[in-house]
Amino acid sequence: MDAESKHDRLLDCIAHRAENLFLTRQLQCAEAVMVVLNQGLGGDLPRELAVRLASALPEGLGRRGCLCGALNGGALALGLFLGRNGPGYGNGASVRKAVGDLHDQFKTAFKATCCRVLTKSMVYGSDHHFRHCARMTGQAARMAAGIVLDHKPELVESADWAYLQQQDRRVTAEVKKLIGFFGR
Repeated sequence: MDAESKHDRLLDCIAHRAENLFLTRQLQCAEAVMVVLNQGLGGDLPRELAVRLASALPEGLGRRGCLCGALNGGALALGLFLGRNGPGYGNGASVRKAVGDLHDQFKTAFKATCCRVLTKSMVYGSDHHFRHCARMTGQAARMAAGIVLDHKPELVESADWAYLQQQDRRVTAEVKKLIGFFGR
């Protein structure tokens, strides 16, 4: 497989894995994007910490309907991979541009970035609402991963393909949650 095909395949896997984690109700939108990029592209956060960091962001910042959680999760993941490593205002320009690019891509694709606007014609909690958010979760993960890979193309070769190709069923997800609960 040539480099471009491998790059595109990786973006597909990232989108599907994030969407799958959301659809099986293992993670919410922001959490799914952050966890998939962190684990799939070799971020150095333990999974539990990645989930905790992103857990305040779903449903428009704590269910207030503002910025879409999936977009928030993508911005957080960009900070993980492209963010500055120390103090100084000037050395964060690259990640701020990357987040701006993510924002613009998302807005172009979905015509808005506000959770409340993106879901205004839907009944909260309906199947239509849930599937719409799952699709945005997958696409936000794809967009953010594309930006990361534009800056760090070497991550294609070190990606955790086995993790990214997993597709859980809802029953499997429920079993994982029970094991996690009783394993504490």
